[in-house]
Amino acid sequence: MKAAIVAAAVLLLTIAASAQNYGADVSFPIHDDLSATNQVFGHDRVEAYSTYIQGCIKRYGGNEANSLCAYSDAERLRLNLEQPKIQTNYTEIGFKKTKLSDETWSMLKTFWAGVKAKEHFPDSLLSEAWPEANTYVNHWETDSKVHPLNYTLRGVLWQEIDQKMQEWIPTASSFSQSSLYGVRVYREGHILAPHVDRDPLISSAIINIDQEVTEPWPLEVIGHDGFAHNITISPGEVILYESHSIIHGRPFALKGSYYANVFVHFKPDFSSSEDSNNDEVKDEL
Repeated sequence: MKAAIVAAAVLLLTIAASAQNYGADVSFPIHDDLSATNQVFGHDRVEAYSTYIQGCIKRYGGNEANSLCAYSDAERLRLNLEQPKIQTNYTEIGFKKTKLSDETWSMLKTFWAGVKAKEHFPDSLLSEAWPEANTYVNHWETDSKVHPLNYTLRGVLWQEIDQKMQEWIPTASSFSQSSLYGVRVYREGHILAPHVDRDPLISSAIINIDQEVTEPWPLEVIGHDGFAHNITISPGEVILYESHSIIHGRPFALKGSYYANVFVHFKPDFSSSEDSNNDEVKDEL
């Protein structure tokens, strides 16, 4: 199994290195259709997206031209196209890979071990409720699962990720807490459609706490440089990203049993910053 994972990782790196112009609308529809995908992935991605959207339509009704699924996905594409243009970028590339402190990771591992000890994990976890015909995750195929964090652990994660944000975006005077999801567990076959988050989910972190996969399941981000970057993390590692302006998703289906993350979201405050450019940010967000 380890050899297969290594081989898959090498393949992903090879693709990223050889596809220097790999940007939007290649791995999955981001702004429009997949007209550019043949240059990198061939026709497979067109078929994958067609299967994806047809699965939604089968669940919720209608057709590709007239359905709640088509409307929902058109809104995703509209936000991807329009929202980043009116935002201010706080970092050069828009994302950073880091890791939790040993102390915090130990607490999180202990907590999660207790959750996993429950019978019939992960089926025993609560099913995540998605809005009708929402196309961000193919929940119509398999439910994503969720589990809340305890009060103490939430406080520890808020504090540590806040510190990492301060180090990453030092021009911000402070960070307002927006949202700290419990654990979301993606399951085999899941796809996370590339999207941007809405205000106040501005400066965000993904913490991987567990994964049982047969090959890496990278987060694809369209950086401020306009190129796609595929980021893989292991349990205890963290991706910081500007979720309001960086298009992010996991457009390739998860291969394996599950992939468990915690999401932490902040909104930066520049009210006491001396940088006059940052004064304009508040009106744009």
